[in-house]
Amino acid sequence: MRSRFITHAVSFFLPLTGFIISLPGHAESLTDRAEYQQISGLIREPLTLSVTLNNGQPAILDAFVTRPVSKKPLPVVLITNGTTGKAEFDRWTLNPNRYSSTAIAFARHGYAAVVVLRQGYGQSSGAAEYAGHSCIQPFHLQAGEQDIQNMVAALNAVRRNSWASVDNAMLVGMSAGGFAVIATGATNPPGVKAVINFDGGRGAIDGKSLCDKTGLMKSYAQYGKAAKIPSLWLYAENDKSFPPDTGREMFNAYQQGKSPARFVVMPPYGKDGHVFMDSAPESFWWNTVATFLEQYHQPFQEIIRLPIVNLIEPPALNAAGKKAFSEYETTQRYEKAFATDPDGDWGAAYWARNSQEAAATALNICTKEQRKGAPQCTLYAINNNYAAEKRH
Repeated sequence: MRSRFITHAVSFFLPLTGFIISLPGHAESLTDRAEYQQISGLIREPLTLSVTLNNGQPAILDAFVTRPVSKKPLPVVLITNGTTGKAEFDRWTLNPNRYSSTAIAFARHGYAAVVVLRQGYGQSSGAAEYAGHSCIQPFHLQAGEQDIQNMVAALNAVRRNSWASVDNAMLVGMSAGGFAVIATGATNPPGVKAVINFDGGRGAIDGKSLCDKTGLMKSYAQYGKAAKIPSLWLYAENDKSFPPDTGREMFNAYQQGKSPARFVVMPPYGKDGHVFMDSAPESFWWNTVATFLEQYHQPFQEIIRLPIVNLIEPPALNAAGKKAFSEYETTQRYEKAFATDPDGDWGAAYWARNSQEAAATALNICTKEQRKGAPQCTLYAINNNYAAEKRH
């Protein structure tokens, strides 16, 4: 086996193929859903939410739902995205599957988990909340107002579906999405029972300072004075964007309003704990969240078990490849694929729009740094199964 291998890479986006639009109140057929990874006991459907913002303007929000099979309406968890602050990246690279592990975790504990990208992200219409802003003038409250419009409109659209409770919802977000759900929670939307903020904030500069820190703290203070909904604030010990000390400052500003809130420092995760909501296994964070949910009488117990995945490791992988395949086998994310060649080169892809894109990306990663004349990379696994040519 050669020691040369392709570094583990992650898929974010490929050109859209066969995307299915699902308007509120219109379910897709099982045949339509076959293009998208499904997990036993859960239903996963792409959504395009057609909404009207409170300024009367129409918008389209890119989303998907993962929910247990149920004849009764389910409590809704609305999960929203972070940002890179780079419009081209956020528009063409991000898709709702980035937050699929979070959605799967909530869904298997009894929720209709809806990932929604705010305006300017993925295939959502409009411009992102930071458009036209700068670090000197980040306009935190103005950004928060757009976030509020997006989140409230999305929640109203989701509630028109038969599977969604009209009076029991929760808001969840990471990074800029954490700021978005804290801002939205401060308006006390009817039926919203709790807010969970994963490493939230705005205007991070190398994890050492903030764009218009004074304005940001004033924004949090304003939100805290108005908020009545309980919130949970989680910050990883090794967050490189908003370290716990920074998170605590934002929390303290918010807490001047005496709203019910709890701040928790999470253990370090990987090289940068800022991404633990979308990248860490459920076991890393669920128990902390479950304690909060139980306190406020929300579902927290497992009702759907994750499938046990047993895939034979591809031959010829070196140590890094073996580690990558072990991670591939155990992680639960939409969509994923693993490609390899007889010499042990490999490529792993996560978070594509659909299975076809995941497969194409894994193959591309595997092929990218092969030496000339190397044997062809082939698809080894797709989602939790062997690829067709590898089935025994």
